[in-house]
Amino acid sequence: MRRRFVRSKGLILLFFAVIFSFGILGQVDTRMHIGGSDWDLDSLIYINVDEYLYTLDSQDDFGQPAPTAETLAALDGAVQSVERPQVAVLDAPAEQEAEGSAAAAPSRAESALQVATPPVAAPPKVEEKKEDKPTIFVHKVNPGETLWDIANAYGVSVDSIISANELRNPNMLSVGQELNILSVQGVLHQVATGESLWEISERYQVALEEIARVNNISDPSRIMPNTKIIIPGATQLRPKDVLIINGQLQKAFDWPVTGRISSPFGPRWGRMHNGLDIAVNTGTPVRAAADGRVTFAGWNGGYGILVIVDHGNNVETRYAHNSRLNVKVGQTVTRGQIIAYSGNTGNSTGPHVHFEIRHRGNPVNPQNYLKGNL
Repeated sequence: MRRRFVRSKGLILLFFAVIFSFGILGQVDTRMHIGGSDWDLDSLIYINVDEYLYTLDSQDDFGQPAPTAETLAALDGAVQSVERPQVAVLDAPAEQEAEGSAAAAPSRAESALQVATPPVAAPPKVEEKKEDKPTIFVHKVNPGETLWDIANAYGVSVDSIISANELRNPNMLSVGQELNILSVQGVLHQVATGESLWEISERYQVALEEIARVNNISDPSRIMPNTKIIIPGATQLRPKDVLIINGQLQKAFDWPVTGRISSPFGPRWGRMHNGLDIAVNTGTPVRAAADGRVTFAGWNGGYGILVIVDHGNNVETRYAHNSRLNVKVGQTVTRGQIIAYSGNTGNSTGPHVHFEIRHRGNPVNPQNYLKGNL
């Protein structure tokens, strides 16, 4: 009977020992996540080693203290986990966290370990390169300053300054004189009345698109008269000789021939002489004084063989007493083009060219509107 009691008591003690050992293993499993999810780095870092060893020592049935090697191994595992940031808690699936003990609440240690992953560098911001537009500087001439000095200071050519300012004598500059200086190689062109960007492009042999781009012209078909535009790459100013500005005739006509003035404009022999007589030998080429269209070419009474050129804006020129023609009606002519050859036809006392300029049908004195002198 005593043996049976001792045996039963032993079984009971063994039963409680087993239950008690499961309790200890449960605590170890809770702290070490044996068979659970990935290492909880937060719990490992904040383990109180002294408290942990004391608990194991006081609850061990066999009276042996827990080896410290396990704690060191656990801490060593924490270090290894830091070296492998890919096993961080945030990467673990939700179902794996449920298999272990209650998941630890996130802490500052967890976030500190997660930043071990190097951030991805943002792509560098590339600033858009803005193309510089040509600029027009205004320079006031200083005492003792030459055109070469100014050109060298601005890094442009002397010809560019001459053309941009229509300087007749580059060696004569006055103190305080204002000069237009371009920041690029080119000339400064002033748009004439009735002049189109297409005409300017053709005259300078520079692409219309390039002129529009440089001058920021959005609509090339609409440019205002007297506007100054830069012609990039041009070396010589080629302005259009505008015949009419604000309804007024300009000094913009070329001489039809070179010779002596035998009879001026005005009253003569009791009647009005409507033109200018220029004495030349028969057969001398007669040239158009400006661009236009031939409206008459043939015999016309006292004029003899006559050529009339219409220049638009109610302006026309007449060339009389020719010996023969070189154009026909309806033909477009350009400034300086040969339109006839001088002679002595019609009411004429000798070989000469009778030249007239008429505005709105009224004759004017040609000498007031011809460029230069004979």
